[in-house]
Amino acid sequence: MATKLAKTLLLFCSAALISSCSEKINNKLVVASNLKKLGIKEDNLHSIDSLLGSALINNWTAGATALVAKEGQVVYYKGFGFKDRENKALMFPGDLFRIASMTKPIVSVAALQLVEEGKLKLDDPVSKYIPQFKNAQVLDSFNESDTSYTTVPANKEITIRNLFTHTSGIGYGFADKRLKMIYEKNNIPDLATTQKLVLDSVMQKLGSLPLGVQPDSKFYYGLNTDVLGRVIEVASGKPLDSVLIKKIFEPLGMNDTHFFLPPQKTRRLATMYSETKEGRLIRTEPVQGKNSINFPIAGAKTYLSGGSGLVSNIDDYAKFIQMLLNKGSYAGKTILKPETIDTMTVNQIGNLIVGKANKFGLGLEIAMPDGVKNNAKVGKLSWAGAFNTMFWIDPERKSIAILMTQVYPAIHKKEFYSKFETLVNRALDEAPKKK
Repeated sequence: MATKLAKTLLLFCSAALISSCSEKINNKLVVASNLKKLGIKEDNLHSIDSLLGSALINNWTAGATALVAKEGQVVYYKGFGFKDRENKALMFPGDLFRIASMTKPIVSVAALQLVEEGKLKLDDPVSKYIPQFKNAQVLDSFNESDTSYTTVPANKEITIRNLFTHTSGIGYGFADKRLKMIYEKNNIPDLATTQKLVLDSVMQKLGSLPLGVQPDSKFYYGLNTDVLGRVIEVASGKPLDSVLIKKIFEPLGMNDTHFFLPPQKTRRLATMYSETKEGRLIRTEPVQGKNSINFPIAGAKTYLSGGSGLVSNIDDYAKFIQMLLNKGSYAGKTILKPETIDTMTVNQIGNLIVGKANKFGLGLEIAMPDGVKNNAKVGKLSWAGAFNTMFWIDPERKSIAILMTQVYPAIHKKEFYSKFETLVNRALDEAPKKK
């Protein structure tokens, strides 16, 4: 019964959404009128349909949206399944998702705009903007029984560049048990929150707490972009949300990207689900507290998390990453200079590595020869969100791709998310381009 329903739903959504694509999506994203001219066989895109259909049938997700563009033209744009399975609310491509760490590249671009304006320098000490980060200390010993600890001095001042590259030594609580206990004691949220907190006071408190590791010693993923968000506020003299709206969202026409959703948009927010080891997909009930998934629609709506706080959709995020692929411009608007994009998208971490072999620029992971997988190309730029949204930019193929779901935890990442990338890249490669 579930299989039959999923297949019916897949066919319904696919037919409806293909027919809904016009020359432009949201007035700016151009839909390809001739796939053959782009070297793409339409039949090769059907494998993506099959994968997304399988994800529904196998309970890997309740719904998903996906977008692929080549040479600035959208070749794939669909929604599948449900945004709310229990209430039978269908998923459409314009529906909204908590993008978690896909917030980071956007905030990184806003900071680079301030660098271009001379209001910020990459090698400025963070303490210039948040004094509490002066004379940082690093955890040496830690007692789990009472959360007491000893520290040693940091070997250098943390810089703005360290925040971009996650080499400051500032970690995440979910990735380091010591920091988790310290952060909980001091009410430092890892993610966006429904609590009545503000970025200013939380970042001041964070600056007084120890680092997890020495600066520049490793790629140590953490609250760096939240700190960078506060630096943006200090350097610009404006709240982070105002900066993003004025400098990025309005110029690019990203009208559906918000920290907190206006009431008329809440029905478009996809429901969060959790995969179980038994093969079930369970609706995630919101938990009040530091990491409540209700943050876009409930609670205090005061904490502007630069590392995880935005809600967006594939339409808006495609404009943002197409701008990056275009060397800083999109639809006649210049967001960053080409030379700034060049700096953003080259290795900024020296001999350190991300994962097994990749590098990191100023807010983006860079695929290296020993780190390439899923039929990707060297130089691919990418990142993803904890709730299983993902994107990549492929300069060699002149393409971008986005997949959005709301699943945490997700058990079948290799079978679903990794395979999505493989199938997209295969579809873009399989036909010779027509002249």
